[in-house]
Amino acid sequence: MRNASAVDARPRLYLNHDVDFDWLRAVEFGRVTEDQPQGRWSTLSEQFAYLADEAGGRVVGFVVEDLPSFDEDAPEHEAIWREPRFDAPVLGLTDATAGEIVLAARTFFSGRDSINRSIFGMATEVEGEEAVERWRHCLEAGDGMAHFALGYTLLELGRHAEAYRHLRHYTEIAPTGAWNWCWYGRAAEAIGEIAEARAAYARAIELEGLEDGDQTDAAERLTALGGE
Repeated sequence: MRNASAVDARPRLYLNHDVDFDWLRAVEFGRVTEDQPQGRWSTLSEQFAYLADEAGGRVVGFVVEDLPSFDEDAPEHEAIWREPRFDAPVLGLTDATAGEIVLAARTFFSGRDSINRSIFGMATEVEGEEAVERWRHCLEAGDGMAHFALGYTLLELGRHAEAYRHLRHYTEIAPTGAWNWCWYGRAAEAIGEIAEARAAYARAIELEGLEDGDQTDAAERLTALGGE
């Protein structure tokens, strides 16, 4: 029998499945797999990787690419049948390996999107207040990625204080995205937090310089604020 501390430390996973992209994201609630530092990943193959809360730290989930063709019995995936273990409440699984969760998720979703991805798709098709409502629904469905889209949508509507909360939080859970920091800077600037905006723009510029870094307008905005 596992002790209480082991049970408390076991991640309770939020499952995110997209049919068009054929991926499964299984990560502790409140986290996202996007824009994570490379050191947090432990890659088994091109199709599977574990995510930790910090380099060498506690594993908080995993990702599977091309779920329909994923071979859970391939030699390179042997480790998914061992530690670490997780709870996956939506699947009715506790103390389960990644391999067990992958098998159950394939059957559970059976070629359909998870509810958050359905709402996500609907949100991208509208604008303004209707988009705000749908992004909120997506966020309430557990998808942390919706913080970003909800934030920039609110900002474009002039609802700066509301936008600021979501965009600041998204840089905390997705810290290596240049656009995440640029939009956070815009929100900080809009509510008069100029020093904070400068710092956010500077971080966006740093991230642009990394391999595969997105190019933003952070440099122009920093210059306009009198930053270097």
